[in-house]
Amino acid sequence: MNDPYRYPWGPHHNDPADFVAAWRHVVKRFRAAGAANVVWVWSPHLAYDYAAHYPGNDVVDWVGTGVLNYGTVAYWSQWWSFEEIFGQKYDTFAAYGKPIMIAELGSLAVGGDRATWFREALTDLPRRYPAVKAALFFHVNKDATVTYQALDWSFIHDEALTQTISESLATWSSAQDGAEDSPGAAPGHE
Repeated sequence: MNDPYRYPWGPHHNDPADFVAAWRHVVKRFRAAGAANVVWVWSPHLAYDYAAHYPGNDVVDWVGTGVLNYGTVAYWSQWWSFEEIFGQKYDTFAAYGKPIMIAELGSLAVGGDRATWFREALTDLPRRYPAVKAALFFHVNKDATVTYQALDWSFIHDEALTQTISESLATWSSAQDGAEDSPGAAPGHE
């Protein structure tokens, strides 16, 4: 379900039915072994036809996806806002009726203002996207999976950016107070 050009298990090398069958097989094996402490996160790449790869509600606990802004680092990329990357797909993901995880959240600093990108992405996120119940920062300082030059997604040493992220996350507690009653909130996953 990831980039077909870097990973042999990507959508260009396999039929959606193969992916679904493999997913269901693995879940069946885990359940047969009594592994009840496993959470199944289906996390497709937003750029591909992911609907045909959905394994089914009975074997998916969470729906996840990456939200990575590559900026202008390569000829194929441009500066995209969080809304442009994720916002347009949210309703489709929420329709699965599962809690949503942003499994990789990050922005490079090339081509725009990274602090503004994170502020706009994170401020009041639970109110704007109530089905999102988890977000994991993509905090890698030597990502060589996409370009010949390693990319730095890290921000721990950027005090201004970490302050912006902290301030934006502080808006979540007030947004969560009303999110439980908002339409579209995933019941039982608060």
